[in-house]
Amino acid sequence: MALLLAACSPACNPPEASAPGTEDPSGPGKKPQAVTDHEKKRAELPKDDVLDQAPGVDTSKLSDAQRGVFFQIINTEPSACDKPHSLARSLQDDPSCRDSLVVSQLVADALASGASPSDIKHDLPLVVEALQPRDIPVEGRPIYGAERAPVTVVVFADFECPHCRAEAPVLRKAVDQFRGRARLIYKHFPLMGHDRAKAAAIATEAAHEQGKFWEMHDLVFENQTDLSDEKLYAFAQEIGLDMEKFKAAYASGKYKSVVEKDKADGEKLEISGTPAVFINGREMIPGLFGGSVTGWIDDALKR
Repeated sequence: MALLLAACSPACNPPEASAPGTEDPSGPGKKPQAVTDHEKKRAELPKDDVLDQAPGVDTSKLSDAQRGVFFQIINTEPSACDKPHSLARSLQDDPSCRDSLVVSQLVADALASGASPSDIKHDLPLVVEALQPRDIPVEGRPIYGAERAPVTVVVFADFECPHCRAEAPVLRKAVDQFRGRARLIYKHFPLMGHDRAKAAAIATEAAHEQGKFWEMHDLVFENQTDLSDEKLYAFAQEIGLDMEKFKAAYASGKYKSVVEKDKADGEKLEISGTPAVFINGREMIPGLFGGSVTGWIDDALKR
């Protein structure tokens, strides 16, 4: 995988998962639709519309040669706002398109850091796709933070994934930092090969029924190497749940469909590993906004 789309952080992947961007669900060996559409837009750009200005983009770190490559790229890459013109034309004539400015700055920064033009052009279609907001159902999902916050951070996670465990406090710390302007919503994405992840997810839903999802969430992550039924019952007891009610909810299987619905929502987004984080529907990737949750929230608040 090229430079711009390296994992935001180490991720857990199911055994059968291929690298993101290598295959499309429509069939083996086919390019992702985002790449195909982007290539079509590239081919349709006017060849004689060449600009040598990039309003709003900091190119001060580029050498003369790199600056020349920068303008070659932004004149031959399509607008990030699905307009029939280049990034360069978007910067000049469509200031409302924040994403073209974001992508163009990414190109400049990547060149300055030593990325090759071919790597940049290879990754740009999926960078642009990541910036497009997706509809993620969140009704009834556990919320941390202000319920009506303007920024929604959604995490798809697996309770046996060590990277999800490491990311969990980072996400809540970021939400706390924005003091009511951001909220965190948890969605389940148990992976194949993690035999107790689904059971643990169901247990947290049974705790959610009694208003203690996050307390159960924390204990499950802290003890993710032993998620037997006995341990899950012990966690429920520790956080003060009504044990008769909890055991009935856990054993009944009524929350299995909730977990499976979350997983299906993630699969529609073509999530290939966990944790997968979305900020107001945009997929968090490392090359943008410092690769941090706070950077992405800051950007969302500016839109």
